[in-house]
Amino acid sequence: MPAERRRPRRRLLAAALAALLAAPVAASDYFSAVDLDGDGRVSLDEFLERMGFAFGQMDLDGNDVLEPHEQHVPDAPRITRAEHEARFTAQFHRQDGNGDGYLSRAELLAPPR
Repeated sequence: MPAERRRPRRRLLAAALAALLAAPVAASDYFSAVDLDGDGRVSLDEFLERMGFAFGQMDLDGNDVLEPHEQHVPDAPRITRAEHEARFTAQFHRQDGNGDGYLSRAELLAPPR
């Protein structure tokens, strides 16, 4: 994919992460907010559900596509929910440092890889 197409998508990913991190949740509580079943680790499903929150809030017409006018990034390309989930699935696997299929508190709160 050409670099000029990746930049807006990276900005969208960064904007989604920033929106979640800017929520009034302390870092210690952020893990608990993502660990939906409270088992002390974050599964891919839990991660996608929480990361999809911003997508759902921005998708004003509910068609599972973020059109440029729905995004907070100038000149953003349209992005489908499937593309969004694919990017966050890849992010989840990059963050899963020990490869066990779950994110620990340290892995979740670590800077994005």
